[in-house]
Amino acid sequence: MAASEVDPQLLERLKLILRRDLKLGPDASISDQMSFFTSDIDLDSLDMLLLVTSVEKEFGVKIPNEAVGRTVFENVSTLARYIQDQRPSAKAVDWLRELPHREPFRFVSRVTLVRPGESAEGVWSITGKEAFFAGHFPGKPLVPGVLIAEALAQISGLAGAGPNVAPAGKLAHVDVRFDEAVAPPAEMILKSRLTRSIPPLQQFEVSAEFSGRVIARGTLALNRS
Repeated sequence: MAASEVDPQLLERLKLILRRDLKLGPDASISDQMSFFTSDIDLDSLDMLLLVTSVEKEFGVKIPNEAVGRTVFENVSTLARYIQDQRPSAKAVDWLRELPHREPFRFVSRVTLVRPGESAEGVWSITGKEAFFAGHFPGKPLVPGVLIAEALAQISGLAGAGPNVAPAGKLAHVDVRFDEAVAPPAEMILKSRLTRSIPPLQQFEVSAEFSGRVIARGTLALNRS
């Protein structure tokens, strides 16, 4: 992508962040081609940490450690292009298809939000006609808690996804408390937030909601190896 194709509003927002975080002042001249390492900016490690944190928060992207180098941070324009390419709205990703799970063992019906490497939300639509209700329990169907935990693990796979991280992982640990039982039909809202990453493990804070109430909450971990 040529520098001229970068969203000019994105460039201006990025320059505002640079002025604010690096205390350059409103009159500081920041060109699109200004280098971060060989110009008056000359970022040190603390400056870089502050800038990366601000960019991730402002634009809803995740900049992995391997991207914090001379290629992405060659100049203001290359960083802006990277942000533009990584923003969730920049690409029409069919996140549901990104999941490796398929019927009858996919318990995410719709994906409503994904911030790669940060968080994800989705919906599990339960009709009551699912095969497992024949045995859980006849005449008084209830959604199995183990399947709610699996649904939360599936949405967590998307929350922890990234440029070099697949949108799935092996379930390594589950610590989920169930506050209420759920009977079909139901639209269950699934939420997951990445709280810690120590490769190959990722830990998530998760919750499931039904009718405006949290019915399950806790933590789980995925193994990405």
